[in-house]
Amino acid sequence: MKMKKYKLFWKLGDADKNIIYKGFNDEEEYYSFLKKQFDDGYRQIIVSSEIMIELIKDFVINQELKIYKIEFAEEDQSLIDDISNLIDAVSAKPVKFNALIEKLLFLSQTSSIDISRIYISGRLKNGAAVDSYVQSNGIVAISENIDNKILDRVSAIIERCLFG
Repeated sequence: MKMKKYKLFWKLGDADKNIIYKGFNDEEEYYSFLKKQFDDGYRQIIVSSEIMIELIKDFVINQELKIYKIEFAEEDQSLIDDISNLIDAVSAKPVKFNALIEKLLFLSQTSSIDISRIYISGRLKNGAAVDSYVQSNGIVAISENIDNKILDRVSAIIERCLFG
């Protein structure tokens, strides 16, 4: 499934801080894209592990989508295996979702292990298939056939977490 990519920013000088997403493509040189946005007064959004956990909860509970993979900034095979097993357990028994969230919260609060990317899939209420990911550097990729509903939701959650 082909994906569209967006980078999350906030605008310097805006009285109300809002998350703004700007589309970009792989043909564009990423650092040139960032420099242009910076020159235009936009500042990057970094998505912390705590915000990633809030996104996971919203995707699963409110949007009824599935988290199918979580990547970490550090390569720790034991941790990767533990989280993969918990994700598989959630697919088999949704009641295990709480155990996954508790494990991620514990890791984010007690260690220096950061979530670098979460992968989401499923179907929206209108039946449209979704495949998406969110990266800690503020990049969101989403299925080409999906309107901006998911992107708007991601922006709203991050905005609430960062700016209250």
